[in-house]
Amino acid sequence: MKNTLILLLMLGMHLLFSTAVSAQDAGTDNLKPFAAWIGHWQGESSMKMGNGPARTARMDERVESKLEGTIIVVEGVGKAVNAATQQETVVHHAFGVLSYDLNTKEYKFKTYLKDGRATEAWVKPTGDNAFQWGFDIPNRGKTRYSITIDPAKKTWHETGEFSADGTTWSPFIEMNLTRVD
Repeated sequence: MKNTLILLLMLGMHLLFSTAVSAQDAGTDNLKPFAAWIGHWQGESSMKMGNGPARTARMDERVESKLEGTIIVVEGVGKAVNAATQQETVVHHAFGVLSYDLNTKEYKFKTYLKDGRATEAWVKPTGDNAFQWGFDIPNRGKTRYSITIDPAKKTWHETGEFSADGTTWSPFIEMNLTRVD
């Protein structure tokens, strides 16, 4: 009886740990399409909102795999020279967490801005090293971003577009980065 109990306990532990390991492997494998994101990227962005002039910023993006490959974190900082003070200031600071939800079988991209705003964005691979992500803006429209990464050239090209109706899209930002690490 004692040996049977020990055998059942060992079998239960084996099943518990093998399930945990296979779930971890599945979580890690699901983010492989985004492996090209990982690295330190620098370059320039140009943003035009409405009828105003385009504003250029120097961008620094750091993308890292965390939690044994189950999430990818993205931090982007954009700096520009203030025309009045001639001082360089932070004009953009964002942080994002990319994950794969094993329950819903969907990618999730939670993003945060320095002013306290946050979004639950959708994200999807659209081809080899090509991606789209975006979100709805309540009572205003939709925003989507398209990313193309060329690992051989170490380049990241991203455009952002806005649509008030979900059909007609207008570009408002373009970013060109080079991997520096």
